[in-house]
Amino acid sequence: MAYPTELWALTGLWVGAILTVAIYSYMLYKENPLYRLAEHVYIGIAFAIVAVVAVQNTNRIAVTPLLNGEIVFIIPLLLGLGMYTVFIEKYRWVSRYSIATLVGVMLAVVTSGILIPNIINQVASTITPPMGSTMMDWVNFFYIGFGTICSVSYFLFTREHTGILAPTARLGRLVLMVGLGVMFGNTVLFRMAMLAGRIEYLLQVVGILPL
Repeated sequence: MAYPTELWALTGLWVGAILTVAIYSYMLYKENPLYRLAEHVYIGIAFAIVAVVAVQNTNRIAVTPLLNGEIVFIIPLLLGLGMYTVFIEKYRWVSRYSIATLVGVMLAVVTSGILIPNIINQVASTITPPMGSTMMDWVNFFYIGFGTICSVSYFLFTREHTGILAPTARLGRLVLMVGLGVMFGNTVLFRMAMLAGRIEYLLQVVGILPL
């Protein structure tokens, strides 16, 4: 890709580069007006995008079907409008019904979404023998099964961790620490990848690397 020559393309490149430097100036120096400006610009743009997407989704999911004769969609519209009565003290009680409905629906969706992939599928994967026939497949199978049992025993609070529970709970704690360490390592690597991407972008803007 050739380096752009159009005014708007060049402006976009350099604005992105300046905002990148401004954001990372907090880490390299300290909080400063340039960082606060970039932070406010980011938050403002993010809020504008969320607002536009929300309006478009409401229009596509509820308003358009309602105008096409599907009267049932007036219910979510009324519940959504009811939330704004929280700013009117006299009619604030109306918002409780909207908020309670939203919380109940979201709780049901989240519960069903967590129950199947994180519990049922996890249990099924743990007790299902591996499809492969290599030694490493069976090592992973027994490690995951044994580690799961030990980790669960660590959270067994109805009985003191003595006897057979003492070594399993201790091993479960070690397995949990390894898992948390891996998650932390993945998070650090993801942040480093983001930093590397921003550095590459800056080098492309100044012409050291090709676009």
